[in-house]
Amino acid sequence: MVETGNALDRSRELARCLGLEDAPRSRSLDQLVASREVHVLLPTGGVPAGGYPTVVLIHGHSPLGSDYFRAANDVHVKGQPLAELLRDAGFAVILPTMRGFGATMHPADRAMGLEHSCERYARQRLLVGRTLLGDRVRDLIELVDALAQDGRFRMGDLAVAGFSGGGTAAMFHAACDPRVQHVVLVSSLCTVRHSLLATRHCLCNYVFGLSNFGDGGDVAALVAPRRLTVVHGLRDTVFPFEGAQLAFAAASSAYAALGAKEFAQLLVQPGGHEPYPDVLWRWIGAGTNGAPS
Repeated sequence: MVETGNALDRSRELARCLGLEDAPRSRSLDQLVASREVHVLLPTGGVPAGGYPTVVLIHGHSPLGSDYFRAANDVHVKGQPLAELLRDAGFAVILPTMRGFGATMHPADRAMGLEHSCERYARQRLLVGRTLLGDRVRDLIELVDALAQDGRFRMGDLAVAGFSGGGTAAMFHAACDPRVQHVVLVSSLCTVRHSLLATRHCLCNYVFGLSNFGDGGDVAALVAPRRLTVVHGLRDTVFPFEGAQLAFAAASSAYAALGAKEFAQLLVQPGGHEPYPDVLWRWIGAGTNGAPS
């Protein structure tokens, strides 16, 4: 379990494991959108006082990239894509493309008809002591910088949610970036033993030295006392539920030590490795004035 007294030191240690650069790039939101690395959905009408309630939705290991929460049939709620439903409820919805997918793929991989460039990028980064997951976290930090500088977004209750590999990126990002106030991990939290060591995963999930640092629950514990919501299916075969339970228990102990146990929740689902958009719809706005019902 992560000791609460040295959480900042642990976050810095985790950043070193990820190979995060000391000074992330600094691009505006307009530049990120123009590069097709980020898509933004804004409600109609003027910007509300204090800015839009804002949620970042991170896709999983899908070639759809930032389109995932707008296009995939399995993320529809009430007959409407989740991202559009949240936008219509008054949220600014930010849809990043994880590095290695969509517009960020390597041209050679795209020409070969591959769905992503994870393997190529992960191997390249390992050669210089960095990780692809670390670069994805760096990208998310840069995105939050851009949102904060823009002025239209309410940063005091920023929510970040991710499905599968997107949940992995969301968890590591929230552990390293205290500006994330609510992180939602969908079908992603697990122990190393039950996931990375038990089944074949993409190389983008691996972080050099992670087991010397701790486990999935130790990373999630660094989110405490901010809000942590874990959504996980009993029949998940990619990140098995037993591992999710153990990882959540480890994170919960950190929340209990801080007197914030109620801010960590595990929402058990009957299904498998799924994005559970209906659960995201009910919980993504927790703690914001614009929470959907």
